Amino acid sequence: MDALNIGLEIIRLLVPPLIVALAVWIMNDYMLKKQEKARYFRLLSQNRNITLPLRLQAYERLILLMERITPGNLLMRVPPHGKTTRQLHAELLKVIRDEFDHNLTQQVYVSNEAWEAVKTAREEIVKLINMAFTQTGDVKDGLDLSKLILEVTIKVEKMPTQVAMDILRNEARRLF
Repeated sequence: MDALNIGLEIIRLLVPPLIVALAVWIMNDYMLKKQEKARYFRLLSQNRNITLPLRLQAYERLILLMERITPGNLLMRVPPHGKTTRQLHAELLKVIRDEFDHNLTQQVYVSNEAWEAVKTAREEIVKLINMAFTQTGDVKDGLDLSKLILEVTIKVEKMPTQVAMDILRNEARRLF
């Protein structure tokens, strides 16, 4: 019986410190997880404060790109006077390519859907210009090409650049 009493006495002495140690470990684990979450949200907030202006700037720049390559605005920036249709065609495509290349890195800050809309808009505008050039030929005055581009533009129900701008605006609004 003596051994049994000694065993019970040892258990009676060890159980309370084990329970206290377990409680301390659970509380410590809880506090560390809570601190980690707080640190994560603080970092997320700081990150948002840094990236939000960059993202907004990307949306602004891509909308400006779409405005600049819309045929009417593009023809205002690249006047057809004194150029053949071939010269005007080449210059319009170069301006579109340069504008797009200048804003290529903005895709990092927008969704895949928005970036695809921007690429599609650019491709559709290039197709429209190419189609008009094919119809006018390369021996006419550049003014003929610009007139045809504007005529085709008028017939388009909704310009692809407008579709892309709508997507970009909607995404930018969701940032707030």
